[in-house]
Amino acid sequence: MALKADLRHFLDEEGNVLELTEQAKTVFKFLTKIVSSVSENIEQPLIDVDLKCNSRADELSCVGSVEATCISIGMIEWHCDTCEASGTISNWQGSMWDKQERTIH
Repeated sequence: MALKADLRHFLDEEGNVLELTEQAKTVFKFLTKIVSSVSENIEQPLIDVDLKCNSRADELSCVGSVEATCISIGMIEWHCDTCEASGTISNWQGSMWDKQERTIH
């Protein structure tokens, strides 16, 4: 089953991280690592994120690596290269984890 995450659900109106449970903190850290990696390398078709699949939950035993890509404006898609774990991340642009270089015209 795919994890569909909206980064805004973890943030307040000012973009600060809400108080989260330990489980939610683990998932949030996993998602923001993907956002940072993809947005830093936005032009690449597929990014090998420096992240193991089992880092999204303590009880997972999968040691696969996470790959991700920006599939459309505002949508990141990720998947494990070993198991069937996958998901999308929306509403990440403009967050503090968005590492895209900005051009002022």
